[in-house]
Amino acid sequence: MAVNFSISEIRELSEQLSLKLNLPFRYMTHSFLKRRLGMFFDKQGIRKPAQLIEQLENRDMSDELCYFFSVNTTELFRDAGFWRHLRKLVSANYCGNSFRIWLPDVASGEELFSLLILLKEIDCLDNAHIVVNSTSDKRIEQISKGCLSVKKMDVNAYNYKRFEGHENPETYFIDGDNGFMFDTTLMHNVSFQKGGIENAPDEKMDIILLRNSLLYYIRDYHETIKDMADKALVSGGLMCLGVKEQLPAPYNERFECLDEKEKIYKKFRFIKD
Repeated sequence: MAVNFSISEIRELSEQLSLKLNLPFRYMTHSFLKRRLGMFFDKQGIRKPAQLIEQLENRDMSDELCYFFSVNTTELFRDAGFWRHLRKLVSANYCGNSFRIWLPDVASGEELFSLLILLKEIDCLDNAHIVVNSTSDKRIEQISKGCLSVKKMDVNAYNYKRFEGHENPETYFIDGDNGFMFDTTLMHNVSFQKGGIENAPDEKMDIILLRNSLLYYIRDYHETIKDMADKALVSGGLMCLGVKEQLPAPYNERFECLDEKEKIYKKFRFIKD
């Protein structure tokens, strides 16, 4: 039987979760938070909010909640046009030089794996250092092992074809205990950080992939996220958002839009870091 939350209970839970887990639950949309909490309560057999707060004293339960709230992106090369344009930009501006890429909010491995395949095929993989943020230790473990959705392999192959990749897509996968796994030898320049967008790397980044990370947060928090990403990006760097997201008018003096459809922006070079 599903738990029915009052508005006051959702607000109280969002505040307590933000404080206990140091993540921005308080800025999640009411509908998303209510839906995901309801599903989590059912899955764990929890009946009351106070019961959840008590169980969060257990580290495994805390991590399980963070894992559950990160919504999977279960396709390689989702929005193939974006990946084709990114390949062109990286080839023209970064190959032959050392550069840094940040994925601030990774819910599953497909976005990272797509990036690694792209870099491998343009001979830029050894020049790139990639920082991946995830809010869950369990999620980081899964991604670092190359886990992906076996049910989506046909979709992955189709998306790779639309991406106009240069190899047989099977080249990048190995047989695992539960089906295909991503070839983790391509991850030698990847480092993982526990946390979300507010846990920025110490070094400035050349490219930030912040795709489809704003959808579950209230609009006021979007500006906070974009400001954090802006501060983490070098002058002349690329910021990539999801197809339903965009940089609003206040950023027109800081960013040039390179692709309105695919939401790729370039920070003006005259902006001081």
